[in-house]
Amino acid sequence: MNGNEKVMKVLITAIEKGAVFDGPGIRTVVYFKGCPLRCMWCSNPETQKLENEYYIGGEKNPIDNSYLKVAKEMTVNEIFKEVMKDEKFYRISNGGVTLSGGEILLNSGFGIKLFELLKEEYINTAIETTGYGKYVDLESLAKLTGTILFDLKHMNSEIHKKYTGVSNDIILENLEKLSKWHKNIIIRYPFIKEVNDDEENITNTAQFIKKLGLKEIDILPYHTMGMEKYRKLKRKYPMKTLEKNTEKELRRKKKIIKSYNLNVKLNG
Repeated sequence: MNGNEKVMKVLITAIEKGAVFDGPGIRTVVYFKGCPLRCMWCSNPETQKLENEYYIGGEKNPIDNSYLKVAKEMTVNEIFKEVMKDEKFYRISNGGVTLSGGEILLNSGFGIKLFELLKEEYINTAIETTGYGKYVDLESLAKLTGTILFDLKHMNSEIHKKYTGVSNDIILENLEKLSKWHKNIIIRYPFIKEVNDDEENITNTAQFIKKLGLKEIDILPYHTMGMEKYRKLKRKYPMKTLEKNTEKELRRKKKIIKSYNLNVKLNG
């Protein structure tokens, strides 16, 4: 590397080991900071802003009494070394590394460099994405990605914008393009009561997925586990209702999706 060349760094909020819901096998999930969406039910609000911040409502550093930073700056090589510590678990379970966030498309160039290193070691790769970004970035990263976990939050563009801050036009367009050539796309559908779990939206989502020739969909039931993070960040939790689908409701709605000959899993 040229002495004047700047080392690429990104902000990472967490590196989660032993994950089993974010792609095949046992995985390490790397959470990038920065997301263009503002989903009202977001369980990772610390990943939303591009810049670093502090948990001003949480515990302090016991050494100097300072507030704890949300994210850590890391290079490609630093992350690679960290995720490779669990290489033996990837090998025995056909697992690997998943890039999540936030939105990985905001750091697609970084993701590509990391995946190139992982591919040299024959490590399985996956991304979780909202699909909101430039298609050229999604395509470039997808070419190095074994499994794509693609979020679909609502089929109606206006309702999508109301609850996430952005329209779904780019998202649906990107998914259509991607589905024409990538062979392993799993749709992730967060079930948010009275937002996107009505029969009309469930049906429209299932029909769209089937039209694209995709086969798998993970239903992610709404939960409130992210509320403590909002408290630590001193932000107001945006969701007005905390009501969740009952098991009976989930089974009924799952049945609607299955009627379109799609493979459906609860909880991912």
